[in-house]
Amino acid sequence: MKHNKIIVCVCSDDHERRQMVQRVAIKLGFALTMSDANKVVRHTPRDFDLSEAYFIIAASYNLNESPHTTHQLYRLAIQGVAVVVGVKRLQPLFEPMCYVYYQGDL
Repeated sequence: MKHNKIIVCVCSDDHERRQMVQRVAIKLGFALTMSDANKVVRHTPRDFDLSEAYFIIAASYNLNESPHTTHQLYRLAIQGVAVVVGVKRLQPLFEPMCYVYYQGDL
């Protein structure tokens, strides 16, 4: 299901957050198993070439860290590109532009 928003997995534990991102990658059809999903998940969105990426699936990102990168991710999501990032916490400022999964949701 397309949301045209950044899909965010919120969890303070790094390992659990990565597993959540992997489960979302499976749900979106980018992988069949957790080990397959691990191959497509990168550490941060900056590990992708944002100008040519067909999808962005990253285990760790801070939406406040780089407004330029966050804007690019939002632009890609609006265009229909799958953008999935894991965050430690989600600030209320970013809630309208995100579809959020919390630890108990997956």
